[in-house]
Amino acid sequence: MQNPIVNRPTLSDRVASVYQEMFSALPVINGQLVYPQMPMTQLSYFSQQAITRHYLVQLQFKAATNVAPTTVVGHLQQDAFGHLILKQTNQVTTIVTLELLRSIQRC
Repeated sequence: MQNPIVNRPTLSDRVASVYQEMFSALPVINGQLVYPQMPMTQLSYFSQQAITRHYLVQLQFKAATNVAPTTVVGHLQQDAFGHLILKQTNQVTTIVTLELLRSIQRC
């Protein structure tokens, strides 16, 4: 038997979500901020800065309309073939293409 209370979001999560929706100039979908689409030149420049300076970055991927975009945090690296790789932990690695990104931010 499953406890129905465990699956509910906590009160603090709901308060934080409502607060973001009320006071944020950015749109919010399912409690997550949706950052504006960055131009390709800016994405390219910021990604190169993150690689050379070893910044911890937050990447937000594009998503369908009215769907919360995926946001991940990690360190960007570039392999020998020029592919962008996001190292989130020792076990989790994501291959990234700039065409699928909405925004990149330094954490």
